[in-house]
Amino acid sequence: MALGLSGPIICPIPGIKSEENLGKNLERHRPARPPAKYRYVILAITAGLLAVTAACENTATSTPPPVIPTVAPSETPAATAMTAATLSASSTENPIKGPFVRVDEVVFPVELAAESEERIRGLSGRASLNSGMGMLFVFEKAERFRFWMKEMQFTLDIVWIGPDCQVVDVSENVPFPDPSTPLGELPWYSPESPAQYVLEINGGEAAYLGLGIGDPVKFLGGIDGRYGC
Repeated sequence: MALGLSGPIICPIPGIKSEENLGKNLERHRPARPPAKYRYVILAITAGLLAVTAACENTATSTPPPVIPTVAPSETPAATAMTAATLSASSTENPIKGPFVRVDEVVFPVELAAESEERIRGLSGRASLNSGMGMLFVFEKAERFRFWMKEMQFTLDIVWIGPDCQVVDVSENVPFPDPSTPLGELPWYSPESPAQYVLEINGGEAAYLGLGIGDPVKFLGGIDGRYGC
């Protein structure tokens, strides 16, 4: 086919005078056709390929798209602490068990360590702490308490809270010790100012959530007003 024209161009063949001879000559110039039995084989193979292709297309369209996990990047703590608005909505739709500690506008479900034995044990021996949760230590009076990481297995942020219910200091990313470290060589951690309450959360969450000195603190979920905040 000539480029740009609408049909084939048939040129005269030298030495041909009649239409009959022209037909015979053209017949000789046509490509040889395969025998009938081979044509049937070719048609059968072609039909089979078309069927397989159609089946693949149907399978592809019926398969649901892959689910992309919404996992937080490894360098960012996967903190799931709630805002005050989220807590308020959850209290009516799907109540979340307390107690809670609200630091500024961030709410942490917490375990309570108000008795002496609970405070001594703390989070020691635990393999982990759920993201966005914490442990609240309550003391009778404000002091510059000394905490250590005895038998701890994960990193902590320690939020020190004064008797006026404000954050007085934050110890960030306190590392857990090597299990072989003698007790006498474990470091101690204290606030810059006296604290009466201590909130322990997963390491890195304080910075990620923007917690800092001066943030107001409120106890909620059954402990509000019970311990002074």
